This record gives sequence, structure tokens and C-alpha cells, in this order.
Amino acid sequence: MPTPKECRQHAEECLRLANETTQIYARQALLELAAEFREIAKELEDRRSPSRAAKRRRKPPTAATQTR
Repeated sequence: MPTPKECRQHAEECLRLANETTQIYARQALLELAAEFREIAKELEDRRSPSRAAKRRRKPPTAATQTR
């Protein structure tokens, strides 16, 4: 299983290649792939640290849900 660091390295490589290519569809595919690698890295980190993931998912209370 890849590590978050490896996924981010793959994302950076995709971005580098996207900047080098002149083909529009290849560039778009590489940018999408880079975004996927970043998302996977984030998910892997969240699995390792459940308390951080819970904090990210928690939404602040809205005025309608607050009672005083």
C-alpha cells in the first residue's frame, strides 16, 4: 500500500508532466490524476489519524441549531 508521501510525489510528477506537454487532453488527464493522488494521500492520512479526520468532518453549529 502506498504512503501519503509517495502519493504526493506521484501527484507532483503528474503536475510536472502536465506542464511539459503540449497536448491538451494529456494535460487534463495528468491534472486529474494529480488531484486523485492528492485525495488518496489525504484519505490515507485520515485513516492513520482518526481524530484529525473527525475534526475535519465536524461542522460548526449554525444559528438555527444554537439555542440560548
